[in-house]
Amino acid sequence: MKKRIMLVEDDERYAEKLKQAIVHEGYEVTYFNTPIKAVAEFTKNNYDLVISDFCMKDMDGVKLLTILKEITPCLRSIILTAFPEEEVEMEAIDINVDHYLSKDKSLTIMLKYIQYLLKKDASTEAASDYNLSSANERISIDVKTRVVEKEDQVVSLTKKEYELLVLFLKNKGIALSREDIAEQLWSNDIENIDLRVIDGHIKRLRSKLSLFSISSVRGYGYKWSE
Repeated sequence: MKKRIMLVEDDERYAEKLKQAIVHEGYEVTYFNTPIKAVAEFTKNNYDLVISDFCMKDMDGVKLLTILKEITPCLRSIILTAFPEEEVEMEAIDINVDHYLSKDKSLTIMLKYIQYLLKKDASTEAASDYNLSSANERISIDVKTRVVEKEDQVVSLTKKEYELLVLFLKNKGIALSREDIAEQLWSNDIENIDLRVIDGHIKRLRSKLSLFSISSVRGYGYKWSE
């Protein structure tokens, strides 16, 4: 069965070019030129990926994907923009958008991101027959259900926070460079990400779970000490 992609873009010329390239790769694409129509359609059908422009008349791409993720929390998503801004990128990170991409990227690179997201089977997402835990932090993870508990209380994490926690618990005592973390959890070497994004996610993970086991390795990365 073909993977289904929703494309939301008010620049019809750009949208048609991108749509043709995606269809050529064997995906099914449904195109909307307004986010209002996209929301109405999304409630009726299932999609594997939503690609949205950021700057649109009725609502911006962050607001659109916030609505769609309330319907489908694990939705794969990409936000496109002609004018990248750090503040907007942080908003996209906060709602767990997979990629925030500039429109000046070539179609070849765009397709690489799309292909990677749709075939991605990260080890942290694969079904597993075992649990992960930390006695020191009193944390347990049911990897099959992705349920995280701290002191027997369920804690809600974003997708990236969950993946980081699993990565650390699978690599206790091992120093992980920021590049290692980026390669495993972000773009699979398609393009270097701003490594400060990783620092931000780890800071929020530490705060949310009151962690003391994640230590910084100066000039390198992080380590779970246990």
